[in-house]
Amino acid sequence: MTSAAAIHIGSYAPAADTAPVGSSVTVIQAPTKESLPNCLSNMKSEALSSISIHLQYDELLTHYDSLALASLVPYLILNGSISVHVVMSAANGAASNNSMDWGIIMTSFVLAGLKTQSEQRQKDGGRVFTAQKAAAPPPASSAPMRLNLGAKKSKVTLNLNDDDDDDDQIDEDDLLLNSVNTGMLAPPPTIDMEARAKAAADDCG
Repeated sequence: MTSAAAIHIGSYAPAADTAPVGSSVTVIQAPTKESLPNCLSNMKSEALSSISIHLQYDELLTHYDSLALASLVPYLILNGSISVHVVMSAANGAASNNSMDWGIIMTSFVLAGLKTQSEQRQKDGGRVFTAQKAAAPPPASSAPMRLNLGAKKSKVTLNLNDDDDDDDQIDEDDLLLNSVNTGMLAPPPTIDMEARAKAAADDCG
């Protein structure tokens, strides 16, 4: 059976007229900022359905640790919730409330991997922020992946017949003969070898 935990940070104390918590809620004190990350160390992992954190407005910046929230998440069951209750005293006044940067709490939700659910403003000026632990992702399938490339296959035929290739080749002798006959290519000039030899002898003297 899962239960809930209520963490009281710093000097926070519930009001006298606050309804008593149920028997399934465990109240834990975290007097300092440093004690918050390990305040649930005596509990089992995934044993809590909800965790509520309570603190005074004046101690938000000095006692609330944005990084500590991540160490509390493992104690929640899947889809469990975390709520941060910031109590505003009458002495603080509305002016102080308007100057507070509430992003410190929203940032702690993001750093802890939580999904923000809601933000409520109380009549006394306090705030209640709620977030939820995400459910486990679906297990990855171990079945082998098959690729469907289509039922219809294309057939490719290669013609390796050498005789057919000869038909597409050009005969250089026929090309030269046809060019001479059609006048497209002039035949090479006739060389008189005897005249060339005589001219060479005259040059040698």
